[in-house]
Order: sequence, then structure tokens, then C-alpha cells
Amino acid sequence: MENKINYLALALSTLIPMVIGFIYYHPKVAGTAWMQANGFTQESLGKGPKPIMFLIALILSFLLSMFVSFNVTGPGQEVDANGHSFVTFQHGVFHGVILSVVFVAPILGTMGIFEKKSMKWFLVNEGYWLITLCLMGGILSAWR
Repeated sequence: MENKINYLALALSTLIPMVIGFIYYHPKVAGTAWMQANGFTQESLGKGPKPIMFLIALILSFLLSMFVSFNVTGPGQEVDANGHSFVTFQHGVFHGVILSVVFVAPILGTMGIFEKKSMKWFLVNEGYWLITLCLMGGILSAWR
């Protein structure tokens, strides 16, 4: 069975980390907690990211989107022996939860330990990745 890529779903999925980041890290959502956990102030952040930062973030988001796509649409990810379809948004969300728990959490946890970050830092960032990966997985799974 070949793995077909829906390029529209891939493009939308690539934008999700940036869109969720704009919302999630807004001061009225989790941005204030994120700044406190990192010891940042509004002044220390400056006037905002440079365009090159957005370009690099977009490229990295594309690579992540490709990884998630292969994860949720790989062999055996269409219909099981009982005829149950895995081509659903919920199936992709499940993959997002699994990826955030067994892949992202250990990375953030290890970084947090050695960089002496707080549990607040871990939870804010893990929350962002949980939401982001669930949405990415959901779209990529449902829009094959």
C-alpha cells in the first residue's frame, strides 16, 4: 500500500504551529505564564520576531507536518480487520496525544531538568505542543 499525501492538508497542517502559537502565547491566554516561566518581560522580547524567524519556523513546521503525516497515514492506518476506519479526525487527535506524551514530553522534560526550568515552563510548553499536534494529526488523518 502506498502512502499518498494530501498536499492541501499538509499545507494547512504546516500553518497550525504558527497559528496556535499566535493564539496560545498571547498574553491573555498562556503568554504571561510563558514569559514568567522564562524570566522574560515585554521589553526583553523586543519589537517582535524578524521575518527570517517566521521563515525558519515555517520550514520547521513543514518538517514536523511531514513527520506527523507519515505517522497518522502509514501502513495499517486505513481500515482494520473489523472494517473500522482510521481515516478520522479523532484518530489523528489520538496520534497527537501519543506524540506529545511519548515524544515531546521527554524532550521538554530533559531540557527542563538540565536547563533548570520550572514545572510551569514544562506545562505551558507541553500544553502548546499537545494542542498543536492534536490538530495537526486530526487534519492530516481526516483529509487523506
